[in-house]
Formats: sequence, structure tokens, C-alpha cells
Amino acid sequence: MKVRMILNFGLPALESERPAEPRVVVSSRLFRMGEVAEREGLWTRWGWALVTAVVVHAGVVAAGMAMPASAPEFPPAAEEPELVLLAFAPPPPAPSSGAARSVPVERAARPSRPRVARPVMETSIQPQPKPEVVEPPVDETPPVANDAPSTPEAVADAPADSSPVPSVAGGVVGGAVGGTQGGIVGATGTLGDAVGLGQVLRPPSVLKQPRPDYPRRAKSEGVQGLVLVRIIVGVDGEVEAEHTRVLRSIPALDAAAIEAVNRWRFTPAIGRQGKPVRVILELPIQFTLK
Repeated sequence: MKVRMILNFGLPALESERPAEPRVVVSSRLFRMGEVAEREGLWTRWGWALVTAVVVHAGVVAAGMAMPASAPEFPPAAEEPELVLLAFAPPPPAPSSGAARSVPVERAARPSRPRVARPVMETSIQPQPKPEVVEPPVDETPPVANDAPSTPEAVADAPADSSPVPSVAGGVVGGAVGGTQGGIVGATGTLGDAVGLGQVLRPPSVLKQPRPDYPRRAKSEGVQGLVLVRIIVGVDGEVEAEHTRVLRSIPALDAAAIEAVNRWRFTPAIGRQGKPVRVILELPIQFTLK
């Protein structure tokens, strides 16, 4: 520890100066003057620094409390995948016999393309009389004689005309009747176990319906009219061509009608025992020049 000693020696007073007053010095403080001075310097040096630090910290704390507390920021949550369940719609119900019959009629009502003459076909399925096709013993008899009674009824039910005579009129230029009863036979063969529409639980419906080609000669001569064709639909839905025959004939149009109906395809008819059966159908094919 440093000790600073201050000795006060009296100087000779000048004549012009006033003599200094004597100072009283306490002997106990004489040797402690350096320590007191050091303590006074320490407070002077650190006191203001301490006060300044306290003021600065207080200001910082006050400023922090005055600022609004901001909400803590969290990282964005990852998007969870959305589960989507897909359900297939059930298949549409099978068309009823009434719907199957109405579809070809709607197709026949559509207007033909301009400058192109196409036959308008009416494919409504005609009911077959029960006593006519149920009994197989008719195999040995000529097919013309068996089918003759059913022809007037089928023509009367045809949507083209209500009476049998106008339905085949206009077949040849000049007003001659174009259709003949009995017609021509497409091929030989027996009906076998084929049944009529009245003996099935579910009649066949049309799947494929190609249009007949209008014969060029008949078109140039203006021949038009209705050709009534009888077919047998097999258990596989195909037309048995060997049994196709014409019931109401227009000679210029018969071949085109037979060729077209042999390419038709149907759903198999279901018999009363729940199995596919052969069924007899009569199809009116209307040839019309637009």
C-alpha cells in the first residue's frame, strides 16, 4: 500500500504577505491520508460507471417490456394426403322387351342424309301366334302353307301401315302392286324346336342391325315398299340363315332384305326353364326413297 505523506513546513513570511494561519492536523489521520485519497478516487472512478450501467440496463428492460410480444413462429405443418374413395357405378339394367322394341323404331324415324337414298327399316318384333309354331309335327308340310295364316296378322301389326294392301303398294313404277303373299323361301329347312315369342320368358333384343343396301335397279326405277321376313334366332343370338324366308315379297327388294337380316345379331331368348332357346321372329323391312 502506498502512503503519501504531506509535510507542511512553514515558509518565512514575506513582509508584504500576511502570515499564514496555523493548521491543525490530527495525528491519527496523518498516516492515513493516502488510504483515504485512494478510496475517494475508487468511488469517483467506479461510481459513475455503475450508475450508468444500471440506467442502461433499466432502459433496455423497460423497452423490452414496452414492445408487444410477438407470437412464436412454428414451421408449417406438412400437408396430410387426402384419401379419396372411388366407387364404380353399377351397370345399367338390361333393357326390357318394350325398350328393345322401341329402339329400332326411333332409328327408323331419323331423317336420312341429303342426296343419299337409304331404306328406312322398321324392326319391331311381331308376336308369333301360339298354335302355329308350337307343334313340331308340321315339319313334313310345305312351309308356305304353314305360314300363310300368320301373314295378314303380321302385316297388320307393322307400324308402317295399318292395312295390308297399302303397305306393299307402290312397289313398281306404274302403280302395280309390289308385294306377293307367300313370297320366296330363302333356304330349305325345318323349324325344329324353335318357339314363338309367346313361349319365352325374355325375348331377344337387337345388338347389331346392319342396314340393307338399296338395289341400284330398284332405286332407279323408283321401287319401294315393305318386305316381311321370317327368321330364327339361335341360342347363340345369330340368325340361322338356312331358315330365313320372305313372307311378303317385292321381287326387286327381297334379296337385299334377306342379305341384311342374316347379318343381324341378337341376345339369346330365354325360355321358361331359364335356358336359351331358338325363337321365331318376323321382321318388316321398309324400303323408302327419300
